[in-house]
Amino acid sequence: MKRDFLKGLDLGEGATLPDSVIDAIMAEHGKTKQQDQATIQTLRDQLAEANRKLEGYDPEWKAKAEAAENKLAAQQFDFALERAVAEAKPRNAKAVMALLDREKLTFAGGEVVGLDKQLTALKQGEDTAFLFQTETKPTKTGMSHQGGRDVGGDDKKTEANNALRSAFGHGE
Repeated sequence: MKRDFLKGLDLGEGATLPDSVIDAIMAEHGKTKQQDQATIQTLRDQLAEANRKLEGYDPEWKAKAEAAENKLAAQQFDFALERAVAEAKPRNAKAVMALLDREKLTFAGGEVVGLDKQLTALKQGEDTAFLFQTETKPTKTGMSHQGGRDVGGDDKKTEANNALRSAFGHGE
């Protein structure tokens, strides 16, 4: 607070604070400010002492905390990588994991960045495509085998049902 501020206060009808009141206010403000400064210094000293004690108990606590954080981040990366590889439906997840270049992968926001490109390359690679399951549906080839049925055609149960329907005049 500044003395000029108090002198410039308008108390109405042109009245201002007398100098004796301003002096008393400034003296009280000075005491309060000194007490605040003393409290701040005391708190800083207590913090410094607590830090010294903490380092006295275990001087490497900072290094240990950093190592624990790094280990946690590595675990999160590994879990996210395993989950993403499993979603690609490999026949053998360990084999696919061994073929990945982990140096080119990064972990951001719970996602493994760069993995899609590597998995696509493995799926399309001539020597690695067999590691992934392919979804193919059986198709009719028009060729027949035992019983004269098409490959991929109706099974015996359906064939028997159709024979019974036609025997009783119910058509197929």
